[in-house]
Amino acid sequence: MDTVLSVVIAVLLASGVLVTVRLVRGPSTLDRAVALDALVAVVMAGIGVLTAARGIPYYLPALLVLSFLGFTGSVSIARFLALRDEAGSEDADVGDDGGGADDGEGGDGGRTAAPGSGRGRGPRLHGRGREKGSGG
Repeated sequence: MDTVLSVVIAVLLASGVLVTVRLVRGPSTLDRAVALDALVAVVMAGIGVLTAARGIPYYLPALLVLSFLGFTGSVSIARFLALRDEAGSEDADVGDDGGGADDGEGGDGGRTAAPGSGRGRGPRLHGRGREKGSGG
């Protein structure tokens, strides 16, 4: 049992070092985000091995917290990177069809206007506060 535990710990340490190298070197933000997610997984695996080797279940809540933080962190980073990549377009929340990403309305939700009118790119009001005929 000690030999298996030593091999598992060695593999986890090696993977932790390799993931840390990827985290530091990059080259892109996406590589760093994936490396951070993998590092959380390696730490979770290490806690799982520690829990199994010692037979103490008190570390299991830490695994739940780490899994939740890893998931929400990955989703948040992916959302941020997706919006950042679309920032070159007119609006980060507007897709190719001209509709808002999640505003529940058709069209652009009143966020764009004729060039030079001064009404475009304002705060999103989701259809509230703008009435027909209200100019700008």
